[in-house]
Amino acid sequence: MIYKEPVFRPAGNVYVMVEYGDELNLSLNFRVTALNKAIKKTALAGVTETEPTHRSLGIVYNPLAVSYKELVDELKHLDKQLGELKELPSRILTIPIWYNDPWSQECARAHDAPNNMEFIAELNNITVEKVIEVHSGMLHWVGTVGFTPGCYQASPINPSFVLTAPKYPRPRKWTPDRIICLAGHLTSAYPVSSPGGYQLIGRTPLDLYDPMQRASIFADSLVLTRVGDRHRYVPIKKKEYEAIRREVEEGRYEYQAEEDIFRLDSIITPGGTDRKESDVG
Repeated sequence: MIYKEPVFRPAGNVYVMVEYGDELNLSLNFRVTALNKAIKKTALAGVTETEPTHRSLGIVYNPLAVSYKELVDELKHLDKQLGELKELPSRILTIPIWYNDPWSQECARAHDAPNNMEFIAELNNITVEKVIEVHSGMLHWVGTVGFTPGCYQASPINPSFVLTAPKYPRPRKWTPDRIICLAGHLTSAYPVSSPGGYQLIGRTPLDLYDPMQRASIFADSLVLTRVGDRHRYVPIKKKEYEAIRREVEEGRYEYQAEEDIFRLDSIITPGGTDRKESDVG
């Protein structure tokens, strides 16, 4: 459900939640993203941090600088000013992936799981080659960033076929860094080595998190992905993977990020993909 009006909730003494609905919906996330941009643009008094998610915006504030009521009043005013949203700035990031890579296969075996790409193909009644074609054949909208440094969740935009897969019944103890993964219809990533339960679909040679900020794209942030980005995933093989990885490690790789505008009327939400946030962890 998308709420007719945003709901404002206190979440402790220094946190406000602005909720726009209770489902994964691209048009709903569009409004979350717009409010987040408006808060940053106006430098709202007392706000110290924001955290956009698929359906809501978390706002951390200093109660010595602004009261809860004052902040909510300002947020309501900002939301009204947004009016009818038609478009937003949105980068297109190109991310090469070695699909069905050996690290993902080794990780699955170590956790007594089947080859994840073969498992996804079987569940969706298609071939592994078709899984790659479908996943790389569309752009993916980043609705939230967080959990571990550089981790994100992205939804397919205007898919003709929606890939879906469950999480592992029991989370893995470890996952290699830079693994791209899938659960439900969401694409995510493991920027750093960590536990997890998403299905492993491939590995990118790119850094998704770089505390050393070796590439210029990390100049303003240690993480690559921003909410409101769109991802273009490009299949590569071993030779291309190794060549790109060398360039990344040597600080010579030029990340492909295209500044663009995304129109809301280009969104077509496929039937059956809207889900309550409680269904996705």
